[in-house]
Amino acid sequence: MSTEEVHNSETVSMKYLFVFTIGLGFFTTGITWSLYDSYIPVFLRTFITGDLQKTIIGFIMVIDNIAAITLQPYIGAKSDHTWTKWGRRMPYILVGAPMAALFFALIPFTWLSMSFWLMLACITVFNIFMAIYRAPVVALMPDLVPSVHRSKANGIINLMGGVGAIYAFLVGSYLYEIKDPGLAALFGVPVEHVGAVIAFLSTSIIMIIAIILLYAAIKEPEKPYEESEEKVGVVQAFREVIGNKDRSALAILLAIMFWFLAYQTLSTWFTTYGIEVLHITESQASRALTPFALTFVLFALPAGFMAGKLGRKNTILVGLVGIIIMMGTVWFTFDYTVLLIELGIAGIFWAMINVNSIVIVWELATGKKLGAYTGLYYFFSSISAIFGPILAGMVFDVLTIGVMFPWAIFLFVIALLFTLMVRTGEAGDEKLVEEALGEVDFEM
Repeated sequence: MSTEEVHNSETVSMKYLFVFTIGLGFFTTGITWSLYDSYIPVFLRTFITGDLQKTIIGFIMVIDNIAAITLQPYIGAKSDHTWTKWGRRMPYILVGAPMAALFFALIPFTWLSMSFWLMLACITVFNIFMAIYRAPVVALMPDLVPSVHRSKANGIINLMGGVGAIYAFLVGSYLYEIKDPGLAALFGVPVEHVGAVIAFLSTSIIMIIAIILLYAAIKEPEKPYEESEEKVGVVQAFREVIGNKDRSALAILLAIMFWFLAYQTLSTWFTTYGIEVLHITESQASRALTPFALTFVLFALPAGFMAGKLGRKNTILVGLVGIIIMMGTVWFTFDYTVLLIELGIAGIFWAMINVNSIVIVWELATGKKLGAYTGLYYFFSSISAIFGPILAGMVFDVLTIGVMFPWAIFLFVIALLFTLMVRTGEAGDEKLVEEALGEVDFEM
């Protein structure tokens, strides 16, 4: 089925293969960021030492999130008004993705050359090019899929991102362990570190192949699907949230911020925790996150069905209680096999939390201002992505990285308390939210 046929027919059933193809773009971000979060902190430990080691590493690790909150909105908006013979979003994707892949592949070479500033430059440029193409590649889906199918399509695209993460944690960790003298001689690097080069280089190649397939299969229409909701900016939407007598929207946004603070702590620092506390290799530590990513992918759809039975808020509460319990058990676990099982169970509870949170935000979007409220969701999660690694690094420098799981539990508990304050957000609650809104002054 061609892109034009999908675009011009809103009555046709969703074409899953077509959506999977669109999801190739999100797959590239899943595979890249997972490998990045696992090993860049390890690389930085070579250059950064002393009492503030983890604080400084934490600052460097949020370069991508600073780009996400500054550059991405600008590029995304600019791509709305771009049209070339290659399409609307494709010019940004075709430039950003290959350049990001190039600088991603160069990172381990700069690490092994023992040049901190060159490595930092590669990391920074890589993050800039990722920011250039990420917003346009995400915008492809609503451009090409009618609103009636977007919830299912979004689930598929997140599934693709999860598959990318599983590849990074599982296959990438095995590639990282390669110690082949021939390959070491080919790349001119020490044999004990040639696996790092292979892991990053192979990921870059996969990125480029995925983007080539995406471009070959997707032909953008000159006019995307029209959004039916009122166009309201993120600032105006936040003023509405503050002015609403129903505090559910504010509560769920704060809950989102705190559970992502916990998640960013774990995703950024788990490899370091594995090395320093569990005394396992960096590849083993990265591989330990595979069950978490795998069960998240497997239980993403069941988590949605569970919300239909228990309600969205209750499903999130079950997830929060469950993940708090699992973080407590992992804290006392030093057996690698048991750790894998516990992290796999934690991934199930994370699916209950993550899958249903944005759905509540959409339900609380008064007047169908879905775009603005989605912007609020990503703004709060991006704030967490910026400050999560830094705050954790500061805590670990003052105490020890051994308190990583208690720190995550503390953040999840705060998220739980905010979730308990949510009163609306289930299917059919839009009228209640509108009635509680009252008069809100949108003038700045």
